[in-house]
Amino acid sequence: MSETLETLRARLQNWLSANTTRLPDTVANDMINIVQRELCRKHDLRFAETTDTFATVSGTANYTLPTGWSRPYRLWYTDPDTSNVVQLVSLSKERFDAYYPDSTKTAKPEAYTVWGSNLQLGKTPDRVLTITREYYKMLADLVDGSPNNSNAFTLNAWEVLFWGRSYKRRCSCLKMHELALGKPGTDGMNQI
Repeated sequence: MSETLETLRARLQNWLSANTTRLPDTVANDMINIVQRELCRKHDLRFAETTDTFATVSGTANYTLPTGWSRPYRLWYTDPDTSNVVQLVSLSKERFDAYYPDSTKTAKPEAYTVWGSNLQLGKTPDRVLTITREYYKMLADLVDGSPNNSNAFTLNAWEVLFWGRSYKRRCSCLKMHELALGKPGTDGMNQI
């Protein structure tokens, strides 16, 4: 069964016996989106897999990461001289800097590292290459209304979003919201 943000939100409000005054739609949306972001950050899930390509520039080692980048799976390109696939080796920043200290030296790239919001290639490309990035991305927050009220999670694993955090944590979020409003619940949840 597939779900949308609206149906997940209604399930959450119903499950917590909370109307929209006690658990406003915006707070329920935040709770669902926080779980989605947490899952994308912590786990390599097929729902967050994506692939794109980018062209290198001769003499340029640093490239801006795409929007939503979480972490790499693999990077590769087809060597224009041999037609062989070249898998780039992922290195820690320390190892990368030790192996490729001079970014002015150019050749075919053989490794990469991620630093800040940049992807660094080592060796610095000496020509234009099309590099394929296979990576895990942060899914966009769910928002009301089609088409942005559903995604791979809501279509295939909505229960992971719904049960992504324990009952007690969900209730604690609701309790904090009620305290901020100065309206604690009357169903015993304010005991949590």
